[in-house]
Amino acid sequence: MNILVLIAGVHDPKWPVAPIGKDAPPPSDHQIMSPFDEAALEMALRVRDADPETKIAVRVLGCAAGIKLARSAMALNISDVATIDLDRQWDQLATARALAPLCASADVILIGREFGDYDDGLIPSALAGMVDLPFFSRAQTIEPGSTLRFSREGDMRTETYTLKGPTLVSATNDRRTRLRKPLMKNVMMARNAEIGAHPCPTALTTELTLTNATPRTSARSQTHCKMLAGEPAKQAQMLASLLWEARG
Repeated sequence: MNILVLIAGVHDPKWPVAPIGKDAPPPSDHQIMSPFDEAALEMALRVRDADPETKIAVRVLGCAAGIKLARSAMALNISDVATIDLDRQWDQLATARALAPLCASADVILIGREFGDYDDGLIPSALAGMVDLPFFSRAQTIEPGSTLRFSREGDMRTETYTLKGPTLVSATNDRRTRLRKPLMKNVMMARNAEIGAHPCPTALTTELTLTNATPRTSARSQTHCKMLAGEPAKQAQMLASLLWEARG
């Protein structure tokens, strides 16, 4: 079985947001996997655990910014890892159109349910439509075996999808799915490995035109804090006074 995992990454919250304009890439060492990226990657690894013949390919969004994430994936004993540099990432359909050629030979495509599009969550479904594959969204767990079964929980029931052919699955985070820790020897190998770059379409068509891009500010909002001490009744009285003052 051939599995393709698409990873976008997010900004590491421990770093303040630096001013970034339309044409400036994010800092290369400030990217981490989102919980959805981790869930997609862990699902692929569980399939390989059950069937060692499984082949996993990982493609990481971003060129220099994706190198760190690519090394993290390679440290999990995945040799086929490369970055893909896409422009016009603000256009979800253009991004999905550029990712489509990568899916040609995969039996399963795993992608985080929010693929680098700031919580819009449009790219997985758009990509499934473009490659004409069945789409199972928000998968929480996977049961590997002779057939793969993906499950997700709703308000009143658990829905299960049994793989019957090439399928695109978007993964969401779940307490039962945590990315494993790599072996130290694999971490050292990944640190020195050469990460390939997958070619990107040179003429990426888009229906949208970005008319303006304002640099993000690095300034953090200032918050005035006050510690409430004493017995609970006294703290409640102080809190009530503060809230009353805030009304004015």
